[in-house]
Parts: sequence; C-alpha cells; structure tokens
Amino acid sequence: MAIAREDYQPNKSSDRMKPKINHALLTIVLSATILLPGCGTKQSHNEDSGKTALDLPTNVTAYQVKGVLREIRAEGWKALIAHEDIPGYMEAMTMLLDVRNTNELANLQPGDQITFRMLVTDTDGWIDHVERTGVTNAPVAAPPPVVKVEELKTGAVLPDYTLTNQLGQAIRLSEFKGRALAFTFIFTRCPFPTFCPRMNNNFAEVQKLMSQRQAGTNWHLLSISFDPEFDTPERMAIHSQSYHPDPTRWSFATAADETIRKLGGMFGLAYARDGALFSHNVRTVVVDVQGRVQTVFNNNEWKPSELMDALEAAMKQQP
Repeated sequence: MAIAREDYQPNKSSDRMKPKINHALLTIVLSATILLPGCGTKQSHNEDSGKTALDLPTNVTAYQVKGVLREIRAEGWKALIAHEDIPGYMEAMTMLLDVRNTNELANLQPGDQITFRMLVTDTDGWIDHVERTGVTNAPVAAPPPVVKVEELKTGAVLPDYTLTNQLGQAIRLSEFKGRALAFTFIFTRCPFPTFCPRMNNNFAEVQKLMSQRQAGTNWHLLSISFDPEFDTPERMAIHSQSYHPDPTRWSFATAADETIRKLGGMFGLAYARDGALFSHNVRTVVVDVQGRVQTVFNNNEWKPSELMDALEAAMKQQP
C-alpha cells in the first residue's frame, strides 16, 4: 500500500482492517515490493515486546514475518523493509517501520535477509525481535515519480482544482476561501495503522477538539484519495462512516489522477500504483482563509494539537 522516502511516514474503520487485505505493496519509501518465501504467523502481544504471547493482552496482534532490510533511518529508529506476504493481514510490500529499541538493528546492513515480529494495534504498529538470516543481492526499484510541477512555497496562493466528494458532489478548492483548510492524501485500502488510517484518525481528533474549543467555525478538513478508480464516492462514504465526519467540517474526495498528481506534486506528494496497492509518501497541508499555503507537514508524525494550532493561526490571517 504505501511507500515513503526519508520523509515518507506512513496511520479504524469497518473496511480498513479486515482479516485479509488485498494489497501488493505498502511502501513508505522509494522501493519496490520484493516477494520472499516464508509465512506470517499471527499471535497476540502487548506493547512490552519482551513478553511472550502468553503474557500479553489481546489489544496487540503480532505477525512473524520474513523480509529484506533496505535501509536504516532516523539513527536506527526506523527500518525500510521489503517483507513477504503476511497471511490474513496484507500482501508483500515495502514499508518504513518504527523500531522502539535501536539495538534491534545493531550489526545489520542493507541487503540483510531478516525475520521480525510486526506488532499492530488499531492505531499503531512497530517491529521487534529482528534477526539476520542471510543476505540478498535483489535490486531496489526506482522511487515513485513526483509530477513535474512547480513547488508551492509558504505564502503562495493554492491553485483551484475540482474534486468530487463522498456525496457525489463537485467541489472546488476555491469554495473554501474564507475558511482555513487542511487537506491530506490517502487511499481507503491502506492497511497499516500508522499511514493513511493515522491521517484519518488524526483528522477525526482534530474535528472533535476544534468543535470543543469553539474557537471559530471557519475551518474545514479534506481527505483526498489518490485511488479514484477504486475510491468512488460510494466507497468513500462507506469508508468514512467509522470516523464520523461532520459533512460541514470534513469531506472525503477524489479527482482524476492527473488532477491529484498536479495538486499533490506541488507539495512533493509521490505515489505509484502496483496492482491494487500504492507506494506513496505523506503530505498534509494547511491553507489560510485567503487561500494561501501556510503549513506543510511532510510526514505522519504530526499530532492533532499541531494541526489545530496551524488551523487556528490560518483562521486569523489577514489579506
């Protein structure tokens, strides 16, 4: 499903964490899916990775996985891994995964074949018990393309594009002038909780907290799918239900691929299709009431409080 480079960081809905997710590549970096022999074994674990399955509650699910280490990033806190199929969860893909103990990657090198546990909750995911089993010389694919459009700097006016929302209605970005707008890019079949699901979970939290703050009403959230062939208005309406979006405050939308590539490309969004899956990075953008770019979050690590602060500042901007 998703991929990312050093800035690619991939995030509960009834349709997004199903027993079997039909995906081929969840890359969070510039890498291709590498199919490897082996199987994934599922068991329960809690967040203390030193405990065994018998010690742990059921809120954490663990999968035993084989893969190839592609890169070590963030001083050992993240690992780009091309992993095998995980039966009952997801197909083979390349992912940038969190590591909670940097010793897990000690003495490992890119190209090492490894086994590891993938630990998943409704809203988080990470790996542990990483062990080297061999080496591989399999080539790394080229990164997904970024559309050649001029990058929009902070303060630049957002160009106008037409999208279609989850109600089947045409909406133009210019319609949001006078309101602070935050938009992010997703696709509904994204399975791993720290990628697209995190973006939507964060938006849900922002919607709730902004309403509670009563700081103003001139703001809107927009989740934009880059999978228009699958993410029809009907599909997006179903997908959005568990997030409980207020349609006056939060829309799900998509557009023709060319439109999404132009819009996303202005902020460095890159995504590439591989079967039913996408490799992609992450971008979240805040636009002020004058339609000017105010803030761009380049990864998945921003907090709802940060986006709320950016929205509130964008609501107060003057011409």
